[in-house]
Amino acid sequence: MKSVDYSDVKRFIFDKELIDLLCYNRKFGELLDYFIQDDFLEIKDNMKLPFFAEIRDYQGAVEKADEKAEWLVKEAKGHDLIETEMAMIVYFLDMFTHTLSVPMVVTKINGKIYRATKTINQAEQLSGANYTVFPDLTEPLLLDMINRWIFCDEDRNPNNYMIKYNSKNQNLILAIDFGNTDLLYKGTKIRGASKKFGWEKKEKTRYLTPLKAENFPVYDMQFYNQRFKYFNKLTGNQLFGIAKKALRYNENKDELAKTITTNLLKRRDYVYKYFSSKIPDVIEKDESYKEMGAAFQKFYG
Repeated sequence: MKSVDYSDVKRFIFDKELIDLLCYNRKFGELLDYFIQDDFLEIKDNMKLPFFAEIRDYQGAVEKADEKAEWLVKEAKGHDLIETEMAMIVYFLDMFTHTLSVPMVVTKINGKIYRATKTINQAEQLSGANYTVFPDLTEPLLLDMINRWIFCDEDRNPNNYMIKYNSKNQNLILAIDFGNTDLLYKGTKIRGASKKFGWEKKEKTRYLTPLKAENFPVYDMQFYNQRFKYFNKLTGNQLFGIAKKALRYNENKDELAKTITTNLLKRRDYVYKYFSSKIPDVIEKDESYKEMGAAFQKFYG
């Protein structure tokens, strides 16, 4: 039975305009080099801002190479700086693992350090959608939980995702808001339940994912390996290099990058081992596969 290949992101996104918007028009290394340039953005004072951004002292900015690419920027100092650096690492690991998420980077504009988030217009929050019923909404969330578990992002409620529609009126779920990510905690912080698939969190926040634990074993490891196969390709050198570039304005970048690399490799291995122990290798005849086949026809038919 064919299923949607969510890792084939360009085919999945479909529209060139959206591929450009979500930065899949560049190879991973090219995108990393582009975003660590100083002054790749310039402030645009007359840019119309969303209300939530205006009241939080954000400014508008555009890319010098493409003025149609709009960003929201705000000066980053102290805790805001380290939080944004962590979010940038998460964003690049999302890109590496073929996960749809909204670009968030730390960069300099005219000598000042800013947090910058790419503007996604004409999108809606996941909280307004029936994401527990339709496979094309549920399935990306199932895969996304792998990322958030590894990143120790312990509060992923429906407001942390956006839905953007392509020209076929198909749903693209985009992960946003990585402020609760904890890449520096030494340990798993989120442990798998022993009796059946589930998780136990150190923090008291409500969500690790908008979905329930019982949604996960309905799918098999062939499905989840769409995401794990990219996480498992990550090497220590690659992780260290990504982290160090994101931390380039930080005096302790080498020490922090080493800690982050060690933590993420251990968590990656732990989460993969846990899924493999609780999720069946293959589900031959299951209603979920009928739904996945229907979703495949909807997306690619």
